[in-house]
Amino acid sequence: MKLIRLTCLCILGLVSIPMASASDFEAALGSEIAQLTFRSDSSLIGWGGSDLALGLFYNDESDLIGQVSLMQMRQASEENPLTFGVGVKGYLGMLDDIDQDVFAFGIGGEIRYTIPGTMPMAAYLRGHYAPKITSFSDTEEVIDYTIGFQIEVLPQTTAFVGVRHLEFQTDDEGDYVADDDNVHFGVRLTF
Repeated sequence: MKLIRLTCLCILGLVSIPMASASDFEAALGSEIAQLTFRSDSSLIGWGGSDLALGLFYNDESDLIGQVSLMQMRQASEENPLTFGVGVKGYLGMLDDIDQDVFAFGIGGEIRYTIPGTMPMAAYLRGHYAPKITSFSDTEEVIDYTIGFQIEVLPQTTAFVGVRHLEFQTDDEGDYVADDDNVHFGVRLTF
C-alpha cells in the first residue's frame, strides 16, 4: 500500500507541473530496472538557468526511489564540444528487498563530449555522491554514476544507451546495490 501511495504522489507531482517551456520525458529500461524522468528548465520553480529533473526508479527487487535534481551546464558548441556541469540531487524512497528507507542529498557533476553533425551524438559521464552528513533515515551513503552514449535520431527524439551503478550504504544491511552496472536503453522525447 505504501508503494502505491508513493507512486500516485510522484505521478500527481509530474502531472501538476506547468508546461511553460520545452520539457523532456525520458524512459530508460533495462532487464532489471526502469527509470522514468521528466526534465525541464528550473524556471518552473522560480530559479531559471538550470535543468530540473524529477525521476522515478524501480527495479526487479521492488525498490522504489524518487529523485529530484538540479544541474547547471554550459551548452556545447563546435569550438567547445567538451562541457562540464555541476549540481545537486535528492533521493527519497524505499529499498523493499531489505526493508530500508532512503532519504539523502548529494552533489555531483557531468562531463559530456558532443559530436556535432546531422545526427548530433554525445558521450557522457554523470555522477552524484551523498555522504553520511547529508544522508538520513536508514541511509548512510549514496553512490550514483552513469556512463552513456546518446544520438539525436529525430529533431525532438534522442535515443541512448548506458550503464548505471546505484548503491546505497544502509544502517542495518551495509552496501546495497539497486542497479548493478546493468545496461539500459532509453528514449528522450522533447515537447
